[in-house]
Amino acid sequence: MRSPKEGDERWERTLSRYFAANGIPLTFYYQVRRFVGVAGHTFARLNPKKDVNVWARMPDYVAKYEQDKKQVVLFVTNRQYGQSVDSSFVVMRMETFVPMLKALIDSDKERWTDASNH
Repeated sequence: MRSPKEGDERWERTLSRYFAANGIPLTFYYQVRRFVGVAGHTFARLNPKKDVNVWARMPDYVAKYEQDKKQVVLFVTNRQYGQSVDSSFVVMRMETFVPMLKALIDSDKERWTDASNH
């Protein structure tokens, strides 16, 4: 699916369609400006073009969204890395990178282990 050009609500609609096409029950709820549909989590989208210091302010964003006492996932969307939705958003959840990478490797060690480095 092609990523949208910047514009009001285009990313939110595109991401909602992308998740639906992949069987993920996330839809954008315009009143609270968040994606809803997965219990126990808060999903939000940030636009790095509007906030130049998005990465430096990431702990502030996470703290803001954690007030709901839910796990926080932030989508930082951008077209500069590619034309498809898959290549144009970064998913960030603090303190989950290593567990996510470990789960990926443990799921299929032969596929994800590079034997040439040994």
